[in-house]
Amino acid sequence: MRQLVLEQDVDKNGIIVLEGKKFHYLKSVLRVKSGDMIYARLPGDKLMQMTVALIEDKRIVLQLAGDGKVNINSGSEIKAPPSEKQNQCELFLFQFVAKPPKMELIIRQSVECGVRYVVPVAGAFCQKGNIESAKKRSEEKNSRWDNIITEALQQSGSAVETEVTKVMSVKEAIDFWTQKTQNTGAENKSLATVLYEQTSGTQKLHEAFKNSDGLKCAAIAVGAEGGIMPEEIKQLSDAGFIPIHFDTNILRCETAALYGIAAIQTVLMEKQLWQFKE
Repeated sequence: MRQLVLEQDVDKNGIIVLEGKKFHYLKSVLRVKSGDMIYARLPGDKLMQMTVALIEDKRIVLQLAGDGKVNINSGSEIKAPPSEKQNQCELFLFQFVAKPPKMELIIRQSVECGVRYVVPVAGAFCQKGNIESAKKRSEEKNSRWDNIITEALQQSGSAVETEVTKVMSVKEAIDFWTQKTQNTGAENKSLATVLYEQTSGTQKLHEAFKNSDGLKCAAIAVGAEGGIMPEEIKQLSDAGFIPIHFDTNILRCETAALYGIAAIQTVLMEKQLWQFKE
């Protein structure tokens, strides 16, 4: 089910009044009618079921599902839709910085696929202009990337609140992965991979994930237009990232990111259906 991402919380009566862009989105894009039910993501990553209570010329009133007299401080929340619990493994995409239009596409597709963190990485083969553009987009408030994330969340109904981090060096990206897995207690329940166009020293995806039961965090690193420098592959490999090679056609970086994410999700979701063969 589609969702609405809101920057404001409900009032003490469980009501939100929407105008401007949010009003236009609900009325012209989703074409809601009075009485329709929608999911709204409120500040604090609360996914709540709401009713379209009133539609006027320039505003729409939403009300928490129920009698409208919800005590929002009581700790009782409407349960999120089942999709919230489907993916227990957090996905990380370490994307070596590509051209701005490609980065936008990669971010949009990552949100739709339920990736938790997109980490732009400044690699040796990344163009300086692209890195500067990515730094600007990732650091400024109300940037185009933020708008892309919001639109993709609303369109896809993803229960995962995707976050794009600041641009990092390869070392910083490795440290970020290590810190996140340690903070969540997933050091021994995490698996990181890096796509590599060469076959030497690589594994097949199913081979890498053969012992992935109970996995809490999974990562994939994908190169930019020029790929990833061999020295950077070694740096990632030394940090525990498993080099993966797909026997497929030559993929553009934006295709490789989506392909890799989808492949990992399929392996994880269908783990009980496939059997690794020695």
